[in-house]
Amino acid sequence: FLKDAEEDIMKKLTKRIGISILGFLQGTIGSYFALLGFAFAFPESSPGSKDYEEDMFFVPFGYLMILIWLIIMVCSIIFFRKNKGNLLSFLICWGVGLAGCLVYTKYFH
Repeated sequence: FLKDAEEDIMKKLTKRIGISILGFLQGTIGSYFALLGFAFAFPESSPGSKDYEEDMFFVPFGYLMILIWLIIMVCSIIFFRKNKGNLLSFLICWGVGLAGCLVYTKYFH
C-alpha cells in the first residue's frame, strides 16, 4: 500500500517539475522568440529608406514567429487547465521566465 502511494507521489512530483521547466523555458526562450518576432513584424524603417526592402523581407517571418509562440501558449493553457495546480505551476514559472527575459533584454541588449 505505501509503495503504491509513494510511486503515485513521485509521478505527480515528476510531472509538476516537468511542467515547471516547460513554463520557465516558455517564459524565457519563448518570450524572447516572441519579442524577436515582434521586432521583425513591425520594423522601424519607413518607405523610401535605405533598409526598407530588407526589413520588409522579414515581416512574414515575424508574424510566423508570433503565431508559433501564440499557438504554444494557447495549447499549453488548454492542456493544463484541467488541473488548476498544473496550470498555476506553469503560469508562475512562465512569469518568472518572462521577468528574466525582460531583464536580460533590458540590460544586456
